[in-house]
Amino acid sequence: MIDTIYKSYHNCDIAHHLKKYKIGFTLAEVLITLGIIGVVAAMTLSSLIHKFQNKTLETQYKKTVSIVSQAILKAKADYGLDKFAEYCTYYPYASDSGKPYDHAEECYQILFKSLLNVQGQKNPYTQNEKFINRHNDTIRTYNNKQTVTASDLAGIGFTLFSTYVMPDGSYISFNIVEYNLHIGVDTNGSKKPNKLGHDIFIFYLDKNKDALSYKTKPQNLTDEELEGYEDGFQKERAGNPCNLTSSQKGNGIGCSYYALRNECPYDSSKRYFECLP
Repeated sequence: MIDTIYKSYHNCDIAHHLKKYKIGFTLAEVLITLGIIGVVAAMTLSSLIHKFQNKTLETQYKKTVSIVSQAILKAKADYGLDKFAEYCTYYPYASDSGKPYDHAEECYQILFKSLLNVQGQKNPYTQNEKFINRHNDTIRTYNNKQTVTASDLAGIGFTLFSTYVMPDGSYISFNIVEYNLHIGVDTNGSKKPNKLGHDIFIFYLDKNKDALSYKTKPQNLTDEELEGYEDGFQKERAGNPCNLTSSQKGNGIGCSYYALRNECPYDSSKRYFECLP
């Protein structure tokens, strides 16, 4: 009985002291904890945003590539051309038309019409109505080290800066130069990031398969190797790199090679859009 009374008193005494001295955290401890949580959240949020942006770019890229590929097939079928790229890049040394590529304008019209049809438009626009000049736009290289201008890349540079606005807001252009049909795309149009290899790509149309391609695997040339190129645009385009360190203004035009294969240019364990800088 005495033991029971003692235990009851002892427990009441403990409860009394707990009420008297409440357990809690100091303001400094709370602030430190919140600071740590904030740092961790910021690091995690930044990574999540980067992944989301890259995933969005990948989705837009796949959509645009699909549209262009369908348009090429439609153009071939509608006009009965087995070798569309070869037909478009026909270069007679003695041309009756006085133009180096006799079929260029015809091919531009065919492609424009096919692209609109693939996107569900029944030719409501003319080429002139949807043509825009982007020479005042800022286009950056793959690693964001340089700003690109049309003259920096010579002939293929105009594929980036003279383009058509598609019904879905993307920019798609075609330019026959250097004996090739080049197709340039900006998968999200006027929206950022406007970088080569991110939302902006230049493709070649393969003359054998009439499929989007990129000539050969880009080379990463050293500064010493680049000194061998006399013309400025040749030096900027030499190797057509797609890497993290190059200061060439053409750094990114070679990214089409890797994007088409879904390969990271510097990490074989990752897919292309997983490793965008």
